[in-house]
Amino acid sequence: MVHHYAYSLIERTVWGGEFREFILIKLLEKYYGALFRRTWVFNRTPPHFYNHRIGIFRFAYGQGPSLGPYSYYRGFFNSEVIREGDKLLDIGCGDGFFTKRFFSAKCSRVDAIDLDKEAIRMAMKYSGSPNILYYTLDAVGNPFPGDSYDVIVWDGAIGHFSAEDSSKVLKKICNALTQEGIFLGSESLGREEGGYDHHQFFSLDDLYALFKPYFRYMQMRSVDYKIGWHGHLIRTEAYWRCSNSPVRLSAPGWHSYS
Repeated sequence: MVHHYAYSLIERTVWGGEFREFILIKLLEKYYGALFRRTWVFNRTPPHFYNHRIGIFRFAYGQGPSLGPYSYYRGFFNSEVIREGDKLLDIGCGDGFFTKRFFSAKCSRVDAIDLDKEAIRMAMKYSGSPNILYYTLDAVGNPFPGDSYDVIVWDGAIGHFSAEDSSKVLKKICNALTQEGIFLGSESLGREEGGYDHHQFFSLDDLYALFKPYFRYMQMRSVDYKIGWHGHLIRTEAYWRCSNSPVRLSAPGWHSYS
């Protein structure tokens, strides 16, 4: 017991207690608040990707009104259907937050692509993993890094493509999926918080019509939630699971008991 107390005292002396934690969290809160304002409020042209270190800090330690877990739903929804040993392609991976934290755990390999060089730089710096390969790559004009994938994710990016380009990418996705492969993704509906860099705006019916020519089986839903540092904006986000085989669509279902 004496040794345990001594070790505990050493740990507290070296690394600090609750007061030091309080100071560090306050400093990070100020830092991420300033980073959000510099990036999204004062920047004439906001970036094409979101730094999820800002959001995850706000979710875990923010002292203001809670925005809830809703902006991370896409990660949870997509991870439900990923199997051990899958090969996955993440189109428009941004800073790699979802790529590493939600997609890579079960996969034997993840290819993550984005056109933004800064996004890929951040992904490699903060979200690297031995089974993830990041590429600065144009999903429309360049071949995918691999020939086939069990899972292809296109999250929060399809609206950034023109109608013609999104059709090209969907054809490539169909050709790259394995027989039981599944196409997962999400996109904001309507004009949300302005959509300054969007080329297309969708309703849930629009997305269904877009995917129908390519996939035999589809599941879709939408969720409304608050976004922004102060939660002053409302986003309606659609989620989909598409495949030409029903196997993976039925696998993650919950069972009812009476």
